[in-house]
Amino acid sequence: MLFEPSDPYQLARKSDPETSHEAAAALNARRVTETMRAILAMIRAAAETGMTDEQIAKHYHGPASSPSGLRTRRAELVEAGYVKDSGRRVLTRANRRTIVWVAV
Repeated sequence: MLFEPSDPYQLARKSDPETSHEAAAALNARRVTETMRAILAMIRAAAETGMTDEQIAKHYHGPASSPSGLRTRRAELVEAGYVKDSGRRVLTRANRRTIVWVAV
């Protein structure tokens, strides 16, 4: 299996408020895994250009997830070694610099 389902409480930091732990407990590990697979597939499909978090949120069509949730799943892909910072930066719609992510 590409990703091992995690303990839902690992989806919240120990220092996070109680509500974050409740939300993490409510997450379905299968949905998290499907979301991560969908994000990785998108980034791999954009091999020539890579993708920003903003682009991931705009083009994502997997299990329901907020932009924040998508960033968290992408960060987990980075931590797991599937995705990395390309070293390139582009501007967001708000004219802020952002990282372009690529598959490893």
